[in-house]
Amino acid sequence: MEAANYVLNCSAAEFLDFLEDVFNNDIFTNVSLWDNKIVDEMNTILRRDNLPYTVTHFVVEEIVHTSGMFSGHNGTQVRSYPKVILKESEVVDQQAIGPALELLSQPHFASANKEFIAALEDYRKGDIGDCLMKCGSSFESVLKVICDRKGWAYNQNDTASTLVKTIIANTSLENYFEPMLIIVATLRNRLSSAHGAGTTVRQAPRHLAQYALNMTASAILMLTQETGV
Repeated sequence: MEAANYVLNCSAAEFLDFLEDVFNNDIFTNVSLWDNKIVDEMNTILRRDNLPYTVTHFVVEEIVHTSGMFSGHNGTQVRSYPKVILKESEVVDQQAIGPALELLSQPHFASANKEFIAALEDYRKGDIGDCLMKCGSSFESVLKVICDRKGWAYNQNDTASTLVKTIIANTSLENYFEPMLIIVATLRNRLSSAHGAGTTVRQAPRHLAQYALNMTASAILMLTQETGV
């Protein structure tokens, strides 16, 4: 009864947070066992009502117990719970954001996936500076994964610019791709609080965060296709 009253009287933003909490609840997990069909049904309802939101899927990975009574047996664990994100363009969602989230659900992209989903959540809540910062972090994480899996030398503290140069040097990409690929990192450095604003108050407009999200997704897809990672 209390939950019903809350849903009927809460704000739209509070309802979306409530929806996320439902998927993250132990009772729901015990009943559904991280069933993405339920997420798909929720998204069908959102589309039917023309609401500008979509719910991301559970990201589940297989694990092997190495100690204790279950040693040697396989199991599963949730790496990422569903999040409600804005879907302002059906085309962009289908061609960039959606495919990027599907790609990042692979285990080796765990950090990048967490950062990109956090950026999407920040965007929905209007935390533009944090959104830009996490877009840059997700992109850098992907660059490092690419270099690591291809065996290309890099350092953990390398900047996006350095990592992009490394990837371009080892692929068929021409040098003119460099400024296009590091634009996400440039926006983070210039407009977020990643390096401290000092006496300058940085208030990036919402449309730049939208641009950063779309560019991050597109760049990730292009580079992983180029490198086969």
